[in-house]
Amino acid sequence: MLYVDDLVITGPDLPEMSRVKTQLSGGLDMKDLGDLHYFLWIEVIYTPNGILLTQRHYVLNMLYKFGMMYCQSVSTPLHQNLKLCHDSGEAYNEKRFRQTVGSIIYLTIRRPDLSYPIIMISQFM
Repeated sequence: MLYVDDLVITGPDLPEMSRVKTQLSGGLDMKDLGDLHYFLWIEVIYTPNGILLTQRHYVLNMLYKFGMMYCQSVSTPLHQNLKLCHDSGEAYNEKRFRQTVGSIIYLTIRRPDLSYPIIMISQFM
């Protein structure tokens, strides 16, 4: 996986991974930072049962940014046939709405269950 100047090399064959790193370092200025812990706001936790990927830190940062740190979580499934409309009678900050939706879109990497509600509210951006 490659993102701008960050590269993650992973696989079950350690000698092959080492060979790939050696080949890449021949043409690129790179250094091995060891085991992966964070990548693009995704935390990697190593457990005896495997690897756990979490966005907990990202979510906490997002809640703080949007002033929702102390909100109570609730289960609010969105009905598939729900019709939303532009005029709710309440004013909102358009820039903040776009930032919030954009931040939540990134959460769908680990939470595909958020995709449908995000698609529904994204139509108002």
